[in-house]
Amino acid sequence: MTTALLPLAYGYVRDDMLRDSTSSEGRLYNTARSLGYELGAVFHEPSPQNGTLPPAFVDLVQECRRAEAHTVITPHGHMSSISICRMVLLTMLDVRAAAAVHEVEL
Repeated sequence: MTTALLPLAYGYVRDDMLRDSTSSEGRLYNTARSLGYELGAVFHEPSPQNGTLPPAFVDLVQECRRAEAHTVITPHGHMSSISICRMVLLTMLDVRAAAAVHEVEL
């Protein structure tokens, strides 16, 4: 009996929005699995920088492209409320990595 591999996804969280990063990361892994994905890693963003692309987000885009992962799972609101417009981040993921974002409640 062979087991089918689940499609690869990556997680993205802003540490300044988490109460407990260990617990939140575990819930993100479980949520990914329930959506039918294998979560490869979670990229943690420290407090947002002023007017620059968030460094962990840049790493996320590069990794999605490298691994040909087309899904990013993030808690609702973690790609908002930063100095760079949410639409810019979503467009970068789409254009540079052909990745879509699933925002989920944790």
